[in-house]
Amino acid sequence: MLVSKTIKCRIFKPTKCKYNFLNQEYRNFQEFMKLESNDLDFLSDKVLIYSVYKQEATRFYKRINSKKEYPISVRKDCLKIKEVNNKLAKYWIRIPVKAKRGGIWLAIKPHQEFPKVFEICESKLLKKNNNFYVYVTIKKEIEIKKSYSSILAIDIGEKVLATVLLNGRPIFCGREIRGIRRHYAWLRKRLGERKLLKVIKRISDKEKRIVNLKLHEISKQIVSLAYQHNSLILLGDLKGIRKLAKGKRFNRIINSMPYLKLTQFITYKANWQGIQVMRINEKETSKTCSKCGYEGKSNRKNQGLFICKNCGYQVNADFNGVKNIKKRFEDYMSSNGALVQALKSRD
Repeated sequence: MLVSKTIKCRIFKPTKCKYNFLNQEYRNFQEFMKLESNDLDFLSDKVLIYSVYKQEATRFYKRINSKKEYPISVRKDCLKIKEVNNKLAKYWIRIPVKAKRGGIWLAIKPHQEFPKVFEICESKLLKKNNNFYVYVTIKKEIEIKKSYSSILAIDIGEKVLATVLLNGRPIFCGREIRGIRRHYAWLRKRLGERKLLKVIKRISDKEKRIVNLKLHEISKQIVSLAYQHNSLILLGDLKGIRKLAKGKRFNRIINSMPYLKLTQFITYKANWQGIQVMRINEKETSKTCSKCGYEGKSNRKNQGLFICKNCGYQVNADFNGVKNIKKRFEDYMSSNGALVQALKSRD
């Protein structure tokens, strides 16, 4: 299976000359994008930037906002990474610029190690707070395991972002995400009343960074558990969850929760480790008793407690849901004669 991932690399301690080359290329690229947004193509030809960057920009960016800065899209055949492991940095990258024939070699600090064997894909060069970063997308052939010792089931929910079930014990991840979303929603409302639109944009960017960091932490924790216990990862399929949202408040919460992003993070991190991720329809799993199988609305004293009308079983609602997801998958696999293939015995 061919798996891709993006490695964030900070360009580390460039010389003044190299920084100026890079900065000039970046500034000229932004000027080129502004001319393109104003349909001044005849002038954009005179902007001095590497020709491939112009081609990639017109191919990727169909709608251009003149007030926005755009990363430079670097074609895969234009980038080169080498492992040097000298005193300054372990990895170096060559980036093409118009002002320097053959490009410039720059030291980089990746947020994680590059694998021994990989293929570079389309990558992005961007600037933040006077520092340059390259988001290097790589792909690698990974052999996905066919047999596992256990199942790690995940229920993606509204109150608790991810309830994980492994070996009978639940793990609740992402409780704080809902609180972060609520805090920033309240803050935007107050700032909106004062017409502070620039501040609203700034705090929204900050919220996005905080939430993304939490999602990476949660997905890493989940995949690490699966790797340690040789577990297949089972995700409840959230298709249509936004259509099922009822009520203004609940609809707002559902639409603001990063469900899709979390499942994408879990999937690509798991696949990179050779772990299979499977999805199963979780319809009615929140309304079904995981003990007796009774289907119907429960006697809930609050949103987080499930009480079965039939047998009186009381349990955390998210725990009940994830148990049903796991049971539904096991029943499906057994009925199709595939359980032995997917899960090897624990002896």
